[in-house]
Amino acid sequence: MIITVFLILFFQGKSMDSVNNSQEYAKELTRIYNRFNKHFWNKELPEVIITFVPTLKSSGHITTKKVWIQEDDKEAKYELNISAYEIDRTREEICATLLHEQCHLYNMLHGIEDTSNHKLYHNKAFKKTAEDHGLDVEYVNSSKGWSDTKLDEKTCAYVKKLNIKTFSYKREYVYKGSNLKRYACPVCKEKGPVVYSVTAQNVLCGFCKSNLIYSPTKKSRQKGLSGYRPSTDEKPQRN
Repeated sequence: MIITVFLILFFQGKSMDSVNNSQEYAKELTRIYNRFNKHFWNKELPEVIITFVPTLKSSGHITTKKVWIQEDDKEAKYELNISAYEIDRTREEICATLLHEQCHLYNMLHGIEDTSNHKLYHNKAFKKTAEDHGLDVEYVNSSKGWSDTKLDEKTCAYVKKLNIKTFSYKREYVYKGSNLKRYACPVCKEKGPVVYSVTAQNVLCGFCKSNLIYSPTKKSRQKGLSGYRPSTDEKPQRN
């Protein structure tokens, strides 16, 4: 029976540890959200609606208000979004984003201001909550603060036991009909600014004052694309 099931999945082009339907993946991440809520937060966090919106601004975000409402249900829900451009990351990276946004939600519910500068800068209040709840936190720069998070060693071990499924699709992005190119700081690299322009001559990095240079992503170089899709090594802003 086990061999039969394996063969069926193989010939259907499916993997036993992945899903190919966005609704099913949303259910999977909701399951992980609930497991984290029990493990890290003693079920204190409210239920959320998980979405996959394509955004270049961050790997994920949590709404500051309950934006999902049912006519026959008085209980509205917050939205937790995972960027569609970041959906094909590793289990550990997706889980780090979920836990990162749970930290924001926890702080918000307790009246703790953990960001400033239009929610870009993550302060030490965020750092403390994150480190107290399974994340390692790294300081990025004076603009983003303590925003770079990843699972700590103990949380990584816990995540491996959850048998988390991945999503079998990824969202590509190309600026159609545009010749915009990606320019970045050669010194600050992923911690510095990124500009999309036809030309960025004489544009300086706000941190080290170096000239920005043409810096296509690895996939763009391989495919000859001038468009942009964030990759995991570029560490986009995490709200």
